[in-house]
Amino acid sequence: MRSISNVIFWRIFGATIYSTISLTFCAWVVQSSRYLWVLNNGSIRFSKFLQFTSYLSVDIISVILPIALAISSAFVYQRFTESNQLIALQAAGSSPRKMLIPLLNLTAIVICYLYASNSYISPYAWREFRSLEFKIKNNIDPPEKAGVFFSHDNFSVYAQKYNGDFFFGNLFIIDSRNPEKTYTYFAKSGTIRDNILMLSEGERIENNLIDHTNSIMHFQSYNYDLREILKVEKKTAQPNEKFLDELFYANESISEKALFHQKITSPLLALIFSMLAFLMILMAPYSRNPSSWRILLLVFIIIMFQGSYFWISNAAAKDLKFVHLNYTLICSSIIVFIVSIVVKCRR
Repeated sequence: MRSISNVIFWRIFGATIYSTISLTFCAWVVQSSRYLWVLNNGSIRFSKFLQFTSYLSVDIISVILPIALAISSAFVYQRFTESNQLIALQAAGSSPRKMLIPLLNLTAIVICYLYASNSYISPYAWREFRSLEFKIKNNIDPPEKAGVFFSHDNFSVYAQKYNGDFFFGNLFIIDSRNPEKTYTYFAKSGTIRDNILMLSEGERIENNLIDHTNSIMHFQSYNYDLREILKVEKKTAQPNEKFLDELFYANESISEKALFHQKITSPLLALIFSMLAFLMILMAPYSRNPSSWRILLLVFIIIMFQGSYFWISNAAAKDLKFVHLNYTLICSSIIVFIVSIVVKCRR
């Protein structure tokens, strides 16, 4: 019977991986389309765009994986029923409980992954995503060659040489943002780090447009803050960027507390959906010609259940009283399904 358990395990595992990858890709295409503006604006290359949007797939997988596991197990059990293998196994002394063990083992693996994702993987992915998004919106991209590599709000920077990694030679800068004065900079070399333009060995010429006078200042080093020109936004950490322990010690933010409880309860959806699939397909009354309506009904129930769960989670972000409702929904469902399986297996 161990070989039968292995067959069931690997069939469900393979179907879950395939369906998760397929559904994740479809959802990723929809999600990443919201950020096509970075390609249209020429902000980043396509390879960087793929890296940028790939971080979105972490949370997509966390949502899709419990559903994919339930549907995959339903198809595998349905196949056993259609081919009359279920009757043969029962005649050989295999109880439905033994058919459930491989599904529970795989569900335990999925739950462990989901907790790891909620605790570390997802916050890390969101931090990387926000960091890249911040740099795309507010930082200067490396030029590919010398010439005009930055021009914004009447401020232009020219470089005769570009050595890579934001190191330049023979810089020429025109700053005409002030209607009364124009500043011209010449520098032997320069570099940009964190939106700070650092010039070396040069001079600054100030041209007063009111009285038409000029003044020259020589310098060995001169720093120019480009953040005012770029209007750099203040980078603030979002709740989904925080690790689970950071959310646990959140004292003021309701949204952070609600997110902590959501990350605690959401992995248990995999257990609920798996037991629901087992009850609806394998423990249902036997039919010589089973139809696919049970699987369609299973998908509908899962969508409605998960929709209700996320609706309650969103409500909890505004009022923590709804957190108790989510725990009630999850715990009561698990208890009901466990009791139902135990009762049916004893018959």
